Amino acid sequence: MQLARWIVVAAHVLAGGAWFGAMLYSLMVLHPRAQSFFRSSRQFEEFIAHIAAGARWKVLSVAAFVALTGIALLLMPSAEQTSTLRNPCIVAKSVLFVITVSLFCFTSWRLWPARTLASAEEIPKFHQTFRRIAVALLVLVGLNIVLGVLSSHFGK
Repeated sequence: MQLARWIVVAAHVLAGGAWFGAMLYSLMVLHPRAQSFFRSSRQFEEFIAHIAAGARWKVLSVAAFVALTGIALLLMPSAEQTSTLRNPCIVAKSVLFVITVSLFCFTSWRLWPARTLASAEEIPKFHQTFRRIAVALLVLVGLNIVLGVLSSHFGK
């Protein structure tokens, strides 16, 4: 049973790490390099819209996988004794996860359509808003990873 638990742990951690890495790459590499490549903001917006098309479902699939493997870990028996600090870590991790997915959904279904319909004068404000949200999402996913490590540490 311990092997199955380690496989689920690995899948959970790798999926969360991939989510974090994809967001970090997008914020720190893709957007700045694409912005410097295209001469007009309209070309940049068309490129980013093309790249982002269909991505929301991939991100939500990764989030669902992270959630399912997290729930599986809670339900799987563990040979470790549980510390009193483990449960608060798991509760905090769950709350932050819900906030993260909610912020992503708000951005994806509310802000993204507004951005695609924005005038040239409105685009810089959207860039600033999206950068702030990207940083917030990175912090939230990063905190989830840290809380996962802490909860596993407190589980021993």
